[in-house]
Amino acid sequence: MGELTKLISAWEEYIQKNNTASAAEFCMYFLAKERNQQLFGGLTPPDLDTTFAKLIGRLANMQTTYSKMALQDLPGFELEWFYFLNTIYHLKEVKKIQVIQYNFAEQTTGIDILNKLKKLGYITERTDPEDKRAKLVSLTKAGEKILFKVYQLLHKPTLLMYSDIDHKDKQVVVNILRDTETQHQAILSNIRNKSIDDLLSETLGEEKMAQIMSEREKMFKHWDAKRRSKE
Repeated sequence: MGELTKLISAWEEYIQKNNTASAAEFCMYFLAKERNQQLFGGLTPPDLDTTFAKLIGRLANMQTTYSKMALQDLPGFELEWFYFLNTIYHLKEVKKIQVIQYNFAEQTTGIDILNKLKKLGYITERTDPEDKRAKLVSLTKAGEKILFKVYQLLHKPTLLMYSDIDHKDKQVVVNILRDTETQHQAILSNIRNKSIDDLLSETLGEEKMAQIMSEREKMFKHWDAKRRSKE
């Protein structure tokens, strides 16, 4: 297929689904789609959402790997401890369960981390005067000191990964994703005894979810057929 024929076919397919779209919107879509095909090795993900999620996930894993390398200057200090100390620092005196939920940890895992931080003298705890069953935790001077030392170490992987990206581009990404982060922080704080399908129904509505799932089923069948054809 010639390049012009390919472009015209893509335009016709796009305009059938987006009949009010402008040429500029199509060009942005087409360029994004073409670049996505070269983004990862192997078979391209079946849709832009999956490509977007895969890219963010891989970047997060890379950040974690680099962060653990940076923490080698503090033998024995775990990356998860930083997240918990940072949460307590910003939330001030806070319930244990809130710290655990904020970091999306299992309760037993979260309690174990908090106990270790207390044993090391990085946090202190007391009974919540408004709820005798709950414990409030806060940072000690030693906790603040180690937290800011870790901040300095973890700035290195951030520089390594993102210093070359233009400041304006970084601000655009922050503006785009900040509402998503806030929305899902709230959702994940209230997921007890809920499945992923429950969360989808609550977020999208059952009717819209059913429609999307029907479309996705067709998409995945097409994607699987494409995968099989390359075997």
